[in-house]
Amino acid sequence: MSYRVEELAEVANVGVDTIRYYQRRKLLAPPTRQGRIAVYNDTHLTRLREIHDLSERGFTLAQIRELSTGNASGLLADLAGRNAADPDLDRSELARRAEIPEFMIDVVVGAGLITPSGEGAEQRFSPDAVEMLAAARVLIASGVSFEELTALAMRHATHVEDVVDDSIELFKRHSDHQGGDRDELVGLLARLVPVASGLVARHFEQTLVSRALARLTDDTAIGGGTIVVGRRLAKRLDPVAVFAASSEHHRALWIRPEFDLSLVALGAVETITPIGDGRFSAASAARAALAARTQRVGPRDAPAPVLVGGFSFTCAEQSAAPPPEGQTASPDWSGFPDARWVLPAITVVDRTDGTWLLAAAKVGDGEDEARATAALDERLDVFAEDLPAPLTSPFEVAAGEVAADDQHYLSRIGDALEAIADDEFRKVVLARIHEEAVVDPIDVLHRLRHRYQNCAVFSIAVGNRQFLGASPEQLVSLDGPEVRTEAVAGTISTSSTVEADESQADESLAAELMTSPKIRAEHKFVVDDIIGRLEVLGLQGMYNPEPEIMRLARVQHLRTPISAQVQRRAGGVSDMDVLRVASVLHPTPAVAGTPTETAVGWILEREGFDRGWYAAPVGWCDLDGNGELCVALRSALVNDSAAVLFSGAGVVAESVPSDELAETGAKLRALLDVMETSSGC
Repeated sequence: MSYRVEELAEVANVGVDTIRYYQRRKLLAPPTRQGRIAVYNDTHLTRLREIHDLSERGFTLAQIRELSTGNASGLLADLAGRNAADPDLDRSELARRAEIPEFMIDVVVGAGLITPSGEGAEQRFSPDAVEMLAAARVLIASGVSFEELTALAMRHATHVEDVVDDSIELFKRHSDHQGGDRDELVGLLARLVPVASGLVARHFEQTLVSRALARLTDDTAIGGGTIVVGRRLAKRLDPVAVFAASSEHHRALWIRPEFDLSLVALGAVETITPIGDGRFSAASAARAALAARTQRVGPRDAPAPVLVGGFSFTCAEQSAAPPPEGQTASPDWSGFPDARWVLPAITVVDRTDGTWLLAAAKVGDGEDEARATAALDERLDVFAEDLPAPLTSPFEVAAGEVAADDQHYLSRIGDALEAIADDEFRKVVLARIHEEAVVDPIDVLHRLRHRYQNCAVFSIAVGNRQFLGASPEQLVSLDGPEVRTEAVAGTISTSSTVEADESQADESLAAELMTSPKIRAEHKFVVDDIIGRLEVLGLQGMYNPEPEIMRLARVQHLRTPISAQVQRRAGGVSDMDVLRVASVLHPTPAVAGTPTETAVGWILEREGFDRGWYAAPVGWCDLDGNGELCVALRSALVNDSAAVLFSGAGVVAESVPSDELAETGAKLRALLDVMETSSGC
């Protein structure tokens, strides 16, 4: 049977807004369309009743969506079945839901960590066992041996029994003082056990984290470690020339003219490559662990060892749908996984107090640290003796025409406007790609650093492939107790091909940006979203309510700087770093849309290519947790000399497709102006 949205709402006894909200949350499949009319069927009705039933049983909408994908965790799937007539699990079902081999069940039962009911083939297990075994699986996958984990759990179980006995006595004494009987004691237990368990669990977690971090800090020799030797050079270096001269497989370049900072990273001593949705927190934890076992040698004012790298826009588990027929295939992102952070063998840091060299190497357990340090000193000697000359080639740029002919992109904008009209989301940022056959990446980087003095010029290279660009948008920086980020949203194209143009025409466009209700509303939403995300970490964002104009070649944006103060651990390994702050900020509405999660899902289904590292965080993080990540915009993926360029624009209800296409064309010129010059076009 077919329903319009109002008819479906009446039959299902829900509001029309509820149906549209479920669609935005990906809980309900989108309707089919008959022209401009959205049509639902009995499958939608059944799904609405299922959502209602699960909600009544205490499940959150996020859990319901996970269950509906068929890929829910063993624990969540188990919880969904708890109200069934027979929730007990046999051995094979327990192993399947916990995603472990059955022999592990024998071991934990034998150790007394899990107690089944019944004997032999009739053994049945409580659903709680799934949670315990799934947690064990996560630890084992992280490198903890099963034997060590079992021994730890048995020690814990021994002490838990004592704590349980003490708890029961405590509850009994309290009940006796109140003059209660056995039934009242049972009721008291039902009320107080969850509270007491939560207190004990939180205390255990806090104690474990604090003592583990302290232990790591005190004992850097466990399992070997890393030594980093630093020294100051007598003269300044050209970072692009150093980057160009290297033949290392892993290379990275980061230039911030605005902050008088540049980094060149060559080689890889340690590589951090977490995968999945937890890649940000996993990278942060790996940074803290690496810091705890790294010994620094050299002047006290030397820079801290630096990790360089980035993240993907979405993880591989959320891969984009294949491009439609007739459209260019997705870029090949081989070598650029969900996340990759590298501790370089050689790092060149150029900052206001001069140029520094850092050399790093692993030291095995029991290896002579003095010998390793001497070897690093020798490596720095060799590097300092053969420094490349600065690049002196010209850096004038072209002023080509804006590329504004992409019928596939116009079609996707039309699809997005229909989705917005159906209340699937309010805004989506759609990107497109453009190919250049011949470019010189070194020449491009050389021109970019001179052309974009207020952008982050970067290149992350793996072999003959590199992801490069000039990002105008800082995602986050952390320097001591100060967090800085910014909202960059609202764009207007200009005819200017230089950054600091303050001509009458450009001043008029700036005034148009500042007074446009549509652009100001879009910008304010991004500001409010960032403030809310910082609050997740307990940070209070501060900003000037009046935005400023950000002038770039070809475009102007509205920008609002935002800052916050963060508490850092005094001594030891800090659990706050720039990667952790980035985890709550990415992706912003400025590169995804609103609501963000719904917009990202639509992008994956409809954009037509894999964004990879485009519009994702790239940058650096030192081992103290300080650093800067920018959003990888105005960027390109270069393979040998062929390049794929990326550009995007935000689509809202008032958008005109041709205007959005023209905006992406203007943004593409940020790289095309230097690429066409470097290739002789």
